Amino acid sequence: MGFISVSICIFLTSLGQIKGGQVEDITIIGGGIGGTYTGWRLRNKGLRIGIYEYSNRVGGRMYTRTFPDAPDLPVDFGAMRLRPANHLRMIKAGRELGLTFVPFVEEMGRVPERTRLFLRNTHLSIPELGSIRTPYRLRPEESINPSDLETSLSALFTNYNGSDPKRELFTAVTLRDGVPLYLQRYNEVIRKTGISNEAYKYIYDNNIFHSGLSYEQCIEAFPKTRQGFGEGTNPTGLPRVVAVPTGMSSYPTRFMKQFLLRNPARHRYYPNSQLIKISKTKRGLYRLIFRRTRTINGKTIPTSKYFRVVTRNVILALPKIAIQRIQMPDSNNPVFQSALNSVIDVQASKIFLVYDYPWWLNERYNFTFTHSDLPYRQSFHWGISRTGKAVFLMSYADFDDVAFWSRLQRRGNVISKRNDDTRVTDEVIRHAHSQISKVYKIDPRHLPAPVDGMMFVWDRYPYNGGWISWKPGSRWYDIKNYLTSPFPRDNIFIVHGYWGAEHNGWGESSLEAADDVLTHFGLPSYLSYKRKNKMY
Repeated sequence: MGFISVSICIFLTSLGQIKGGQVEDITIIGGGIGGTYTGWRLRNKGLRIGIYEYSNRVGGRMYTRTFPDAPDLPVDFGAMRLRPANHLRMIKAGRELGLTFVPFVEEMGRVPERTRLFLRNTHLSIPELGSIRTPYRLRPEESINPSDLETSLSALFTNYNGSDPKRELFTAVTLRDGVPLYLQRYNEVIRKTGISNEAYKYIYDNNIFHSGLSYEQCIEAFPKTRQGFGEGTNPTGLPRVVAVPTGMSSYPTRFMKQFLLRNPARHRYYPNSQLIKISKTKRGLYRLIFRRTRTINGKTIPTSKYFRVVTRNVILALPKIAIQRIQMPDSNNPVFQSALNSVIDVQASKIFLVYDYPWWLNERYNFTFTHSDLPYRQSFHWGISRTGKAVFLMSYADFDDVAFWSRLQRRGNVISKRNDDTRVTDEVIRHAHSQISKVYKIDPRHLPAPVDGMMFVWDRYPYNGGWISWKPGSRWYDIKNYLTSPFPRDNIFIVHGYWGAEHNGWGESSLEAADDVLTHFGLPSYLSYKRKNKMY
């Protein structure tokens, strides 16, 4: 990060040169995982390339911070884990960047021997789901594990069998009425099965994420419970789920560093630059109008200062709302707007707290993951620092519960050591302690006060969400392919990881999307590329 901070100061001085007549070969908009990877893969082409970022931070949804009291335990507000069997580009790139991987102990959550459930004021272990202790009024045939219930419903009421998911997802129908699955909402399909309202709540509450289980397209969740969507083979030799010890933002920061180092004279990075307009010149080049922004305590705001860049190619590595705010040729095309609007932003939040000791690990309740229908939703044991302090991921929520924490972050007195976009207030602590104390059967007055805290809510521009869900009627693969180069007569490309067909919302989808764009610049898929020597 230190290198990038210095580079920012150096390269900002060259803005006048760009404005004065130099033409960029490729202009990349967005300093997240997609934009930095795109620049990194182009670093050996000898091109004049600029990367422009709205805020003052490289990384986008890969957002890592550290606590002063636990500097060896970085916390990730966005992406925090990888599945090597599915994330082949991420693992390959990580190794080329010099990153290491360690097991993410909780994997995807709910490892039976380490998990405590708290549903409808009832403490449960995972094996008890579906037993007489399950606090839902279920019919006899519904009294099974909720995952098994979803699987059986998909088997009984659809003709999806998972033999060819990419095709079947858009041809499979509900047997009762013959309506294609992809045209329907999840809650529509699940109710067509005739299960009770209690069973629907049982399934909903037992999913650690609620996105995809309501008005979103049903094929995100419903058929995926059946064969065809398991993990692929894992040629990496790594555990099933891994983390990066230095934090996930190590990816974009190292991509950026190696991009800049490779050709300092021709590779530039410009933070606090918001693209406003793209227009075409008579010579067939593109004139980009940027507005300068300012970032104060984590909040980025526009200024009244503008600058211009001329380029031959534009690559937009941005989420939906940021793209929709750019004026560009043919952007009002209804097909283009429909493709952009095929997704729904899913708000998400995380709250990390630091304590003098790990009070959640004791002889009586020694479990490291909890899942509840309370607004905190999930908690993780994050680790014990070499300083002796313990870090707790107190809350990881999505969908409707996020607004609850967002409101509390704006109320009360700040208790965290940083009063920025990650601040935590005493109102957040009071409600978090009230909820988690029920899970651990501890009087909230006996919980120790945290010595520090940070939280982040993914509900604001330019992201508006932590990930996305698909709207009914969206044909994923068609949209993915279309958005790579949506305007046939223009050299305007989109790194469409936001609309990735299989891994949307994961870093892998951004890298795959960048590979799709990079074929237009003569670069093969990263998975087929073999490094012959050191490239930086």
